Amino acid sequence: MTGPGPTPSAPQDTWLDRAPAAATPPDQSTASPVFRQVSHAAATTLTGPLQVLRRTLSFLGTSPGKLFTVTVILTLAITAAGISMSNSSASRQENLNELLSTTEPMSNAAHQLYTSLSEADAYATTGFVQAGVQSESMRRAYDEAIDNAAVAATESVLGTSPEDQRIRDLVGLIQRELPTYTGMVEATRANHRAGNAVSEAYMSNASALMRDDLLPAADELFRLTSMRVSEQQKQLTSPQWVPLSGLIAAVIFLILAQWWLWRLTRRRFNRGFLTATGLITLAIVWVVFSNLATWSAGSQGFAEASRPWDMLTSSRIEAQRAYSAETLSLVQRYSLEDLSDSFHNTSDDIAAALDEFDTSKAIGGDTAAEEADSANLVDKARRDLSGWQSSHERFTTALSDGDYDEAVRQATAATPQPGEQATSASAFRGVDSSLDSLIKQSRASMRAYIQEGLSAMTMVASAVFILTVLAIFSIWLGIRPRLQEYL
Repeated sequence: MTGPGPTPSAPQDTWLDRAPAAATPPDQSTASPVFRQVSHAAATTLTGPLQVLRRTLSFLGTSPGKLFTVTVILTLAITAAGISMSNSSASRQENLNELLSTTEPMSNAAHQLYTSLSEADAYATTGFVQAGVQSESMRRAYDEAIDNAAVAATESVLGTSPEDQRIRDLVGLIQRELPTYTGMVEATRANHRAGNAVSEAYMSNASALMRDDLLPAADELFRLTSMRVSEQQKQLTSPQWVPLSGLIAAVIFLILAQWWLWRLTRRRFNRGFLTATGLITLAIVWVVFSNLATWSAGSQGFAEASRPWDMLTSSRIEAQRAYSAETLSLVQRYSLEDLSDSFHNTSDDIAAALDEFDTSKAIGGDTAAEEADSANLVDKARRDLSGWQSSHERFTTALSDGDYDEAVRQATAATPQPGEQATSASAFRGVDSSLDSLIKQSRASMRAYIQEGLSAMTMVASAVFILTVLAIFSIWLGIRPRLQEYL
């Protein structure tokens, strides 16, 4: 019995899926040829980089990729911190060297400029009030003071930058007016030898030029350069907080990375990361101790030594002004009461400066012999000051009594006869010499503290750089075995 035949209405054999009809392509005639070229070029150009990017992102999502990423981040952090600290330390060492070799000598030259100008005016006035022709020794002392002033003016402008325009202007003023002053002094001498009364007018104008223009300019120059020394010293002894914080952050990153690596690999320690942490910690300790040494030498030692120096230099300038006022009182009309009041104020300032030097722990020397020498200098300065006070009383007494010859002798006789009491001129020379010696000793102590700070910064930049490079090698050597586990 045969089965039933095919149903007439059944479709033909469809056991194979029919291929869909091809879509009708778009009308290419309507597309822009330029657009097709740009699209093709963009697709061709970006396909390679996009594939690389996808593969890179896919790799970074794996464990080896994460290890590599963390290592690169640590490398960048350590490199940035090390370079920042190394550059900062190198810059600080260079600036300290500039302070020691340029800025501080500029301030000392400005001080020498003022004292030389004051001495020149005192010698010129003394030579004028003396009877007869000026002595050869007095003339040599005047010429030497003028030469020293010219040299000091040049040295006080060396090392300045365009930002120090005021310093340059002051030095330029002094260098322009100094020949005018010396010309007036020579005219005074010529007319004084000829017996012309106009010599007094020349001398008064020369002293006015010195006291109204040259000395105020020199005093401002000294103040500016001294302030610059103090500001630079304070700035260069402050802690290096910013670069130091970078090193501390690098250590924190290393600790976090080791904790993450322990969680990932179940190994507590990584010798490479531990070595890098120790190296960066050593760099931090080195920088901290160098900063402490620099701060101790600068903020404490230098500041304590600079106080006596500042008071001594100021009192020496006041002493020279007081002696010039004594000498000028023989030529011009001065109130003896005002002259005595000014002199007593100067004496009090000198005594205070000597007390400050004597009690300062930053000056005096490291040995018993040096401390004894410092004590002897202070004792001599006090004796000279006492002698100057007594001789000043005799000078004002002679001037008020009308004993002009005695007043001239007191003001001009730098070397009294044996057995005679010290004159005002000789006593002032003693005070000025003692102050000069104490100022030199104070300056030597200040420079020693600057040198100590410079020595503390020596090799810091190189050491930090070497430790940074070693730390980077250590972390890569430490991560290498972990990466090999996935290869």
